[in-house]
Amino acid sequence: MAINIVNGPGFESPIEKAFAMKMLSTPTPNMIHNIPAIRKKMPKRSGQTLRMERYHSLGTAKVPLGRSGATPPGKSLQTTFVDVTPSWFGTYVEINQQVTLTYQDPVLNNATLRLGVCLRQTQDELMRDLLAGAAPFINCTAAGGDVPSIITQSDADEVVSLLLDNNAMMILDSIEAQNKYDTAPIRDAFFALCSTKLTKTLNAIPEFINKNKYASSSSSLRSEWGALGNLRFLVSSIGSVETALSMNGKAIYNIFVVGMEAIGCVEQDGASARFIYRPPIYSGPLAQNSSAGFLFAEAPVILNSTWVYRLRTTAL
Repeated sequence: MAINIVNGPGFESPIEKAFAMKMLSTPTPNMIHNIPAIRKKMPKRSGQTLRMERYHSLGTAKVPLGRSGATPPGKSLQTTFVDVTPSWFGTYVEINQQVTLTYQDPVLNNATLRLGVCLRQTQDELMRDLLAGAAPFINCTAAGGDVPSIITQSDADEVVSLLLDNNAMMILDSIEAQNKYDTAPIRDAFFALCSTKLTKTLNAIPEFINKNKYASSSSSLRSEWGALGNLRFLVSSIGSVETALSMNGKAIYNIFVVGMEAIGCVEQDGASARFIYRPPIYSGPLAQNSSAGFLFAEAPVILNSTWVYRLRTTAL
């Protein structure tokens, strides 16, 4: 009696692979650099540049008026203008109709998802690159032996002191202590944005508090690693790494320490994030290819250079 065996005599399998319809996850970095940014709109039909204005402080009035009734000299209002011109960015993918008709996976749907991540990552890296190139920097020096050195509590305190001296406002509120085992209160804090390569270095700092020790876990962000003094660290695999090397030949990492309203992002109204789909009929006489893409116009900007610092450090 003949028995049919897969790939044996008398039986050939038409397909030797099974297709899992649920897609595997795509590695996606944390988008952290625009989290502290305030967003502003460039109105339609208003030119190419958005002008923002800041009034200077008037100072104090400590001289007594006296009893003469004489009017003292007044103060003059002074302002600073910040001009920002959004730039245009975009990309697309083309999909052949034969792929759409024969492939098991809904290619267009997944292309749209990947384009969405590409758009947000592009925006995030634009802010990262601006901060890496324009924010004033401070070298970590407390550990000694290298320039810059590995970050310590003293370095974190130094940059916090500079921001406070410049009247920068903290972004995150404190987390009060609770009667829970192995937890700690968290201070009001500035954001500190850095590379995931620094997680080992942060963990080695005795004063560093990992976010699992926060009294309230609901007060932390998904990308948050922990707190050091008045800094709360957000980490990303696309965090800033310099091409320069330290005195001892180590890689240098930037930690962007940001106060409230220190940075912003100017978007063109009507073009902050446009998804564009063109069906095959527009591709040519044979209607073979469809396309999907995104287009946006924006510009990252440092609104106050005394409220953001680039802390340069090496890693363990």
